[in-house]
Amino acid sequence: MSQFSWTLLDDFGKQYEIGLYHGGCSKYILIHVNRKLIVVDFNVEETKKYSFYVGHEFCEMKLQEDNDQFSYSFISNHDVDTPLNLARKQQSRKYFIFLIVLGIALLLFILRLSYWMIAISVF
Repeated sequence: MSQFSWTLLDDFGKQYEIGLYHGGCSKYILIHVNRKLIVVDFNVEETKKYSFYVGHEFCEMKLQEDNDQFSYSFISNHDVDTPLNLARKQQSRKYFIFLIVLGIALLLFILRLSYWMIAISVF
């Protein structure tokens, strides 16, 4: 029998407790969020992946079987196209453009300052 739990804090400050139970003899999988059951799967004996939403986050839980032993991982997938992930990408693009404009402005300021320093030193 294996039991694991993870804590997810979303972008809005809400905390979620994600739990996994994998029965030793029964091979049942139970996944719950804040003690509410969201996945029940029977007789799981091989590698498997479960995808589900926790709040606005798209999450994945992976069970990896290797020599009759299981390892478990839980991730919040930021690559799949969900409304929240698309908003994150758009915000990231805006931030990147802002940094480029700021860098160009700083470069122009330094060039202008250098030109002014050279002009003063000539006289």
